[in-house]
Amino acid sequence: MSDSLRGFPGFSAGKTRHTPIPNEFFSELLPVIDDLAELKVVLYVFWRLGQGEGDTRYVRLNDALADILFLEGMGGEPGEREQAMAEAFKRAAQRGALIEIEVKRGERSEIWYFLNSDKGRQAVERLSRGEFEGLIHDIDDVVVGLEKERPNVFLLYEQNIGMVTPMVAEKLRQAERDYPQPWLTEAFSIAVANNKRNWAYISAILQKWAQHGKDTSATVERTPARNDIEGDRRDPSFDWDIIR
Repeated sequence: MSDSLRGFPGFSAGKTRHTPIPNEFFSELLPVIDDLAELKVVLYVFWRLGQGEGDTRYVRLNDALADILFLEGMGGEPGEREQAMAEAFKRAAQRGALIEIEVKRGERSEIWYFLNSDKGRQAVERLSRGEFEGLIHDIDDVVVGLEKERPNVFLLYEQNIGMVTPMVAEKLRQAERDYPQPWLTEAFSIAVANNKRNWAYISAILQKWAQHGKDTSATVERTPARNDIEGDRRDPSFDWDIIR
């Protein structure tokens, strides 16, 4: 196996450029990434964005596919690498590390990726409003944006609670499988109205409706799932009256 390893001469001496990576990548995202190609893509995006300038930074899928050295790192047969890379980008977007949009340029459409950071989300929001200033590439329209690509429950969480972390994302995906969309929308509305903006409160409402019927009071008396409690134990906004 060692005969197939490509050698690395070591990092350069003296002053070199560095790529900034948020601590959340190591504490929250890295532990849940279970696909090597996805991990490579996320790190590649950090590097590519770090080379750019301005507030509107993105990586075009076509540019990544044209990076021969990076493409070779995907492994597998040459004809399969492009598909493997495209799937890795899409997987990273589905997990919430990246934001995927489709833009129209003349008669062609392209896939662009933004980091799911505050600046990245603001950039996508500007593009969705038709504000195309500051882009390196001219575009005619945003064909598909965040609102159409991500699950509705993700949007509910981001609009009413905050950023979707990888740990929360798994709970949201499960909730979307377990409960109808109207329930999710109403549960978020109740949480906002009661100023209880945390997932444990919303999850407890949904669980009570599932067990006792939706017409029961939304002020939950039962104990939420243990995982939800543990996930919010360190949240100072968590209302412990919900489980007493």
